[in-house]
Amino acid sequence: MRGPVDDDDIEELEFSVRKPEDHRRAAATLLAWADEEHPDDEAEPARLLNAAAWHLEQVGERDTALGLYRRSVAARGTVLPDARCYLHAALLRAGLVDEARQLADEVRREAPADLDVYVFMSENHEMAGDLRQAHRWLNIGLRTLELPDPMDVPPDSGHSGYVLLRSRRRVRAALGLPPDDVDDLVPPLELPDEE
Repeated sequence: MRGPVDDDDIEELEFSVRKPEDHRRAAATLLAWADEEHPDDEAEPARLLNAAAWHLEQVGERDTALGLYRRSVAARGTVLPDARCYLHAALLRAGLVDEARQLADEVRREAPADLDVYVFMSENHEMAGDLRQAHRWLNIGLRTLELPDPMDVPPDSGHSGYVLLRSRRRVRAALGLPPDDVDDLVPPLELPDEE
């Protein structure tokens, strides 16, 4: 029986990757760890499967990675902010838009409390070129943030609240929308100098 696995072991694998075959080797190791649980594991199967999927995506093995992301969603354990965010991104990259939409609707209906879920789902849509859906997810997250007054960011919103507001302002600018009261809660976007 193998020894217990924790996040340090996962990171060590990630840092050891230099070539495509290293990604494959890391994915195989992570998959083996997920399939043979140890009672003292700190890294749960969901996290291990998610990490293995990421490694395979890096070397273009999208179908196998997609299968591992699906397994990660169903496996025991937690992947932050939500394993379905990673599956959603993989579905969009694979062109499985209808399935991605169904999964996104499932996540939305559950109304997660974690603001990072809304930012992640927005970024998935943004990377897929769907700025309107990206904007929608950020606005849903904004309702979760529950601003008591449009000019006050709650002190407990922390880093996640700030990231959500910055992302919303960026997406709105990309859509050509003028800044609103909520956009004014964060500094203006800095545009790169044109030479």
